[in-house]
Amino acid sequence: MENIKKILSTNIDTDLVEHLLEHYKELKQKFLLGQYEPSQLKCAKFAEVVMRVLECVTKKSYTPFDKSLSLDDLAKELEQLPKDRFPDSIRIHIPRILRAIYDIRSKRGVAHVGKVNPNLMDATFVVSACDWIMAEFIRLYHTNDSNEAQRVVDSIVERKVPIIEEFGDELRVLAQDLSVADKILLILYRKHPNYVSTKDLKSWIKTRSPSYITTALMQLDYQVKIYRKGNENIITRRGIKYVEENLPKEI
Repeated sequence: MENIKKILSTNIDTDLVEHLLEHYKELKQKFLLGQYEPSQLKCAKFAEVVMRVLECVTKKSYTPFDKSLSLDDLAKELEQLPKDRFPDSIRIHIPRILRAIYDIRSKRGVAHVGKVNPNLMDATFVVSACDWIMAEFIRLYHTNDSNEAQRVVDSIVERKVPIIEEFGDELRVLAQDLSVADKILLILYRKHPNYVSTKDLKSWIKTRSPSYITTALMQLDYQVKIYRKGNENIITRRGIKYVEENLPKEI
């Protein structure tokens, strides 16, 4: 969050950035805790800030939060901006994504028709939309280290595995009943497309003996579910397929 704040504050009002990050953090937390209805409410709050960010980067000023702002009117204004000065994502894509977020939230509501509750799929859509918007702002408005900006963008759009909790640079798989091999695959799935060191896996997965990790890695390598390069490990397409077909509730 501090890296995102530093990147965006170079081109966007600091107060706006703080509001943006506050709502973004809350919508992600509620989604990962399975609070799908509240996460959609937070997405709407996030969208209200995004509208003002669009004003800020195009007009150098924005509507105060205690005054209403029409998305439809703003979208019409943005679409008329010169193409050579403002990218399509600012003029067209983000406003249309905001409209989709609002429509899903307000027109679906809590009174669902039928026996299939759409809360999870609705929340998944709107939260992913918020991820895309946040990543696009970083892509557009980073000014210095492009590698750092790329790392932050990748961290926003990477796979989220609710059963894995992060503590700084440490990870924990919260399910006690999973096999060591499945825990390894879940971590590698979460970290894909990055490699994970065997040392980190032994630190993050608590077993009676570190040798259990080594044995499981050898088995997974033999099954072509992971690829090993020295002490570094990455999940293969076969491993991804296994996770998505056999561990769906965990991901």
